[in-house]
Amino acid sequence: MPAAAEPSLLPRFQQVRLLLRERLKSGHYERGLPLPGERQLAREFGVARVTVRTALARLQEEGLVMRMRGKGTLPTGTGEPPRHLPLRAGLLDSIVSLGERTRVQVLDHGLVEAPSHAAEALGLAAGEAVLRVVRIRKFKTQPFLYSEVFLPADLATAVQRHTLQDMPMLVALEQHGVQVDSAEQTMGAALADLQVAQALRMQAGEPLLRIARVVCDAAGRPVQYLTGLYHPGRYEYHMRLSRVGGPTRVWIENNRPQNGLA
Repeated sequence: MPAAAEPSLLPRFQQVRLLLRERLKSGHYERGLPLPGERQLAREFGVARVTVRTALARLQEEGLVMRMRGKGTLPTGTGEPPRHLPLRAGLLDSIVSLGERTRVQVLDHGLVEAPSHAAEALGLAAGEAVLRVVRIRKFKTQPFLYSEVFLPADLATAVQRHTLQDMPMLVALEQHGVQVDSAEQTMGAALADLQVAQALRMQAGEPLLRIARVVCDAAGRPVQYLTGLYHPGRYEYHMRLSRVGGPTRVWIENNRPQNGLA
């Protein structure tokens, strides 16, 4: 394959990423039209399809492409990470790096009266109508995530059941015109109740990794309240930290969190 700077020192997927990145930056691929498929790119560069897939995932993290099921890989033309990417790269909906390796199954989808905790998180009155979505996410047929999401009822049309099979919920919201801007997230532990244990194929009472997240739009309105429960034997959460500052040095996160599946 064509050489990038010191290619022998780089993994193959990084070589492919750099070459595709240069093409995208130069306008080689027309915005709005899909890139060649994984199989065609693998033949062109003389690598395995998984190498191309990994390179494209990294390019999506950079905001240079958007991978859409059924539509291929589309250039974004921005060269900047999408506004929704930092949120999607967290514990839930980590589709950029995991979407090609995981599958989602929607267990429940419909309008309900908001329970008190969801109403409080979304700034609504208790009992007000909300959309409730329950999903599990699987890796190699093994479920590792059980999630429950509540959205204001006026956003229900943005995340129809069939839509969630093809794209992350936050992407669907943004395509609906919602400008996702910020999120507040907490992590903790929980015990699996019978329903969650059955969905994740584990014993009731076993420990889980739990996250809760409230996502807001640019105006500060809460648009999503999400709770995710992770099987601890099938999921890991990694981040890289650096020490900065003067005499009183602190640790800061210097890259996006990475998600690992067992």
